[in-house]
Amino acid sequence: MSFYIYAETAFHHEGDKEYLLKLIDEAKNAGLQGIKFQVLMDLNQLMSTRHSSYQDAKKWVFSIDDWKEIFEHAKSIGLDIILMPIDVGAFELISSFDVRYVEIHSVSFKDKKLLSKLDEFSVPLILGVGGRTLDEIAFLVNKHKSRDVTLMVGFQSFPSDLNDIKLGRIKELVSMYPNCTIGYADHSSYDSEMSVTSNEYAYALGARVFEKHITINEGKERIDFQSAVGIDKLKSIVNKLTYLDEILDLNDDHLFVMNEKEINYRNRQKVPVAARDLLVGCILSENDINMKTIDNESAIDDPQLLIGKTLKYNVEYDSAFLQKNIL
Repeated sequence: MSFYIYAETAFHHEGDKEYLLKLIDEAKNAGLQGIKFQVLMDLNQLMSTRHSSYQDAKKWVFSIDDWKEIFEHAKSIGLDIILMPIDVGAFELISSFDVRYVEIHSVSFKDKKLLSKLDEFSVPLILGVGGRTLDEIAFLVNKHKSRDVTLMVGFQSFPSDLNDIKLGRIKELVSMYPNCTIGYADHSSYDSEMSVTSNEYAYALGARVFEKHITINEGKERIDFQSAVGIDKLKSIVNKLTYLDEILDLNDDHLFVMNEKEINYRNRQKVPVAARDLLVGCILSENDINMKTIDNESAIDDPQLLIGKTLKYNVEYDSAFLQKNIL
């Protein structure tokens, strides 16, 4: 398939490692290709001690050994790892694990320490472009032009409305950055049909990488629960994107190769038939030919192939012209 889809766990785990391990299993069971982890080693590198959530956020932080166990579980069941480093210490995991993508959160676009650390690794890059200006996007794309870069459209506003997301940005970014892949991170409400359908819209506009928040119990209050969906909706997204892949057939070599049903449709076209009884030796002109539908797959379908040709056999009125009829 031409698309790539992964689960976003964010801080939905709320510091519960066992819950996070269950999310990994759910992502695999949903048929996703990867799972994303927002890795925070040192809360003080993310959040001011004066932030209203600072005390609660202390519970969200796992140790390096915890993260290694988490990553190992994801790899053991065949999921790719998408690493979002929230602080510099998170990059330590790249030395121990094969990471499919490193994703830079939109909030980190101006974190020079973190971005400088990124320069030490050549892993494919996802840039979250929600809340970023065109100049800011262009700066980082140009800085990392030697990489495989994906620009991820979408942002979390607990939940997000499609009118605010402006899906048309996908089409524009596809045009502006032909060497980048464009992605879509849906944050529609878990109980909205858009939590599934918006991904189809994004695909039609050119998105080929998809991110979706995952949960075990839809609607149960946890961090980011507003846009997190369960296994059934995730499976539906995968199935619908796979169907779009099939019907749009992105292989240009096959776009205009007709299948049997289309050939049958084509064969219902009007073809040249004899305008009257025509005798052997007749040199055909336009006046000898009418265009009509007829049940004969062997009929010559282009009248220009007949003009000026001589008949080898008689052709009765309303009969199709066959290759054997002409010299």
